[in-house]
Amino acid sequence: MIPGPGGTAECHLLFVYGTLRRGFELHHHLARLGARFRTEGKVAAELIDRGRYPGARPSGRKGKWVRGELFQLRHPARDLRVLDEVEGFIPAASARSEFVRAAVEVIMKNGARERAWVYWRGARGATGDPHG
Repeated sequence: MIPGPGGTAECHLLFVYGTLRRGFELHHHLARLGARFRTEGKVAAELIDRGRYPGARPSGRKGKWVRGELFQLRHPARDLRVLDEVEGFIPAASARSEFVRAAVEVIMKNGARERAWVYWRGARGATGDPHG
């Protein structure tokens, strides 16, 4: 499941809310790829507490936000293939994926809005299976 306008190469932004954030366990993957921190922001979503690896799902409920960080990817097609593996996303089999990648609208600290990729908790991840 990769909904949203445009292809992978057209979207250079990634929104992260969990262990890919700066200072957290999996951030070294973004650093190794040369992703550049842009700003903090939020998305309309709800956190799912699954212990060590948090997850989130999109939410239409008023006032439900997940805060995180927005990064610029240097080589989106290549970088997303690497990050798909890190996040347990199988593009051809999203039902078996721990996380699924989708396009989302991010509201930045200054109120501006950008489209970015995000990894939502997938069906398999929702069962509590450990991530990573």
